[in-house]
Amino acid sequence: MTHCNHIDQIVGQPKIRDNVMKTFNITKYILSHSSQNDKLLYTMRCSTCNEINAGSSFICLQCEYIGCWNHSHFKDHSIQKNHIFGINSSNQLLYCFKCQDYIGDIEMINSSFLNKSWDDISKNTDIPIMTKRDGLYGFVNMGSTCFISSIIQCLIHNPYITNYSMSQQHYNKCQIKDPTGCISCSLDIIIAESYGNMYPNKNNSNKSIDPHEGFISFLNCAWKINQNFAGYSQQDAHEFLQFLLNQLHNDYKRVENRESINGMTNGGESGHHSSFNCKCFIHSIFQGSLKSSIVCSNCNDDSKTIIDPFMDLSLDIKDKETLYNCLDSFHKMEKLHDYDYHCPQCNTTDDPTKQLTIDKLGSLLTLQLKRFEHLPNGTNVKLTNFIEYPLYLDVTKYCDDGKTSTGNKPTTIIYELIGVVSHKGTVNEGHYISTLKINDDKWFRFNDSMVTEISQDLALKDEAYLLFYMIKEVK
Repeated sequence: MTHCNHIDQIVGQPKIRDNVMKTFNITKYILSHSSQNDKLLYTMRCSTCNEINAGSSFICLQCEYIGCWNHSHFKDHSIQKNHIFGINSSNQLLYCFKCQDYIGDIEMINSSFLNKSWDDISKNTDIPIMTKRDGLYGFVNMGSTCFISSIIQCLIHNPYITNYSMSQQHYNKCQIKDPTGCISCSLDIIIAESYGNMYPNKNNSNKSIDPHEGFISFLNCAWKINQNFAGYSQQDAHEFLQFLLNQLHNDYKRVENRESINGMTNGGESGHHSSFNCKCFIHSIFQGSLKSSIVCSNCNDDSKTIIDPFMDLSLDIKDKETLYNCLDSFHKMEKLHDYDYHCPQCNTTDDPTKQLTIDKLGSLLTLQLKRFEHLPNGTNVKLTNFIEYPLYLDVTKYCDDGKTSTGNKPTTIIYELIGVVSHKGTVNEGHYISTLKINDDKWFRFNDSMVTEISQDLALKDEAYLLFYMIKEVK
């Protein structure tokens, strides 16, 4: 910190000094009394690039502009407007962009005008609070927690899940009502704060809860249930998604006083058929069923065909270029050469054929692209090839004769892309980012605490690991 001659010039002009001092103290008051979420949304977001705290964010002392350090947006603003003073929104220090240093001797600014104008400040200044938010805030990385925050972002921006949470169907019946002991309660708090609802805290007051407290409570609750997710090691977002959906399902069973059913499986794996009858909101929107047809090559008997539930489909991507290539491979009919087969109809032992088809679809279709491969020598590698994925996905050809849950045979079944979880880096050292379609078809990228609006073209070019599609059209 240095002595700044430019601030001396301001102090020497009473009218300018009063305005600058008033703005400075009001800004410091807001920064000191705002929640962390409000700081991230309103005082750390660059007015030009919309990134949150890119390096540092500076609030202009002469206008309402907020600019970041990393992209030199405040510096550009300073040159264009000749506004040279900015307050660092993180540490509340005053920075001179002509001296290119923080100003060290500003005690007179802190004290001289504050006492004089305190009544005016307290009457006319409001902490920046919105009664309704749009969910556009990030989660601070608590140490390799990106795999958790990326999945949470996908869920709290899912209209089915947000509507269910805001109706308080779980909270009103929950026997625990403690975000550190109930995953559903902690997710309810995050959603409520994300969209501005005043969620009752444990003291039944009307004071809203800091959203980061909700996220921390969520982490603590998840870690209590499954300690494998704690720590600083690389974790898998798909595995966490399965854990979270299963826990939300178990919470439903608990509050409804029903026996817990663990029936969530990947496509192609055997599961508990009792989950077909589950009425929880997770199963009702995520669950589909997969038909594994084993057909006699001689008489076409299919009595050995089985139907299993699935929450998501895992697709091979090796040597593939598009999502349709992956689905074609998943759906491809193949001969079973190492299968001990005996046809009950014609008694043949010839090799049968096998094919996977979708028997039933849910409102949401979640697809995992298998980027992590386990080699025979015991090592793990990551497949980094780009898989082209469409904005609108036609899945009609992969269904059982186009059959839906109603038994009709539609011409087309179209799903719309609403979310992507991508993975950057290697098997052992990587980072998860979620990209979501929200707010009038706008795309936003959630990179831990940073939230940035991006173009649709950019959203379709991620190194996708999980794809979330929502039903768009059935006809």
